[in-house]
Amino acid sequence: MKEEVLGKYPFLRRGLSQYLGEGVSLYTFLTENEYFVKKASELLLSIINGEDVPFPVDIDERVRLYIVTKIMLTYIRDYFISARYAIRERKVIYETFEKETDERIIKMVSSELGIDLEKSGERYAIPLNAFLRNSVVFNDKELRLCNQELKGGRVIASKHVLSKIVREAFYRRYVGEVNDLVEFPQEVEDFLRPYVGEIVARSQEIRQERAYLGPLNESSFPPCLKEIIDEMKKGVNVSHAGRFFLVTFLHRIGLPNDEIMKYFGDVPDFAEKITRYQIEHITGTGRGREYSVPSCQTLSSLGLCYKDRDPLCSSGKIKHPLSYYRARNLRNRPVGDNSPVK
Repeated sequence: MKEEVLGKYPFLRRGLSQYLGEGVSLYTFLTENEYFVKKASELLLSIINGEDVPFPVDIDERVRLYIVTKIMLTYIRDYFISARYAIRERKVIYETFEKETDERIIKMVSSELGIDLEKSGERYAIPLNAFLRNSVVFNDKELRLCNQELKGGRVIASKHVLSKIVREAFYRRYVGEVNDLVEFPQEVEDFLRPYVGEIVARSQEIRQERAYLGPLNESSFPPCLKEIIDEMKKGVNVSHAGRFFLVTFLHRIGLPNDEIMKYFGDVPDFAEKITRYQIEHITGTGRGREYSVPSCQTLSSLGLCYKDRDPLCSSGKIKHPLSYYRARNLRNRPVGDNSPVK
């Protein structure tokens, strides 16, 4: 396989064998590429800190860093860390594939990710099961099945839509692979341990910082969330975006999925199996990526902002629903009271 192709799509297995070689132990490969082990450690630390770091331009460096990083993430086996990295990789691969014009490469990359592609004029015929498996992206109208053309059990899609399906297929496979339980030889564990210690420690710090929002306190919910909950209790068919916001918010403040499910009990089209699947997908517990809570600006663009109902929101000081919750939660709890406010 040409190196330039592998440089653009470093997950292609036929090309990776060129770098891994045959009969070479994992320990030997890592020790021979210790420079890239150090680079991978630095890269992961930067990414979990939220830095937008570029990947190497040099093809050899790009591929070797991809391989070593994947080995390191498989050893760490931490969803938070692997998801942060996979989101960055996913973005780059999507942008690259979106510009791809070589039909042979388009088909090869799609096939690698489990998408049996056929050309249909200027568009592409994607098997329905592959489309459904990789189109569960909330708030993306372009990937909704109702907006697609169906023909012979396939979705007839544009190159743009195909690029999004490829993007999601890569993400799902990557996160699944690096979080599988793999036993490493002791010598490999001893070699990698010094390089991953700071990454794991920083990951734990970030999660602790994000997690401290106090006990559940519905009286401190922002007006946008209260409106959605009130409508659901009345049996109103709340919008897709509203449900997405509800799940991300409740997940972020620490509610387990079973408790989040209870908020959907009065929804007219409630179906337990589907609702549970969607909640698991949004929260990342279904081996998808963990979605962030939408900002006030995003909620406003979706028609879900009710800031005029609340003086704190209308003051202009609040830019995110979680900031509102944190401020109100501290204000509404008596000093020294650590129990939930019901």
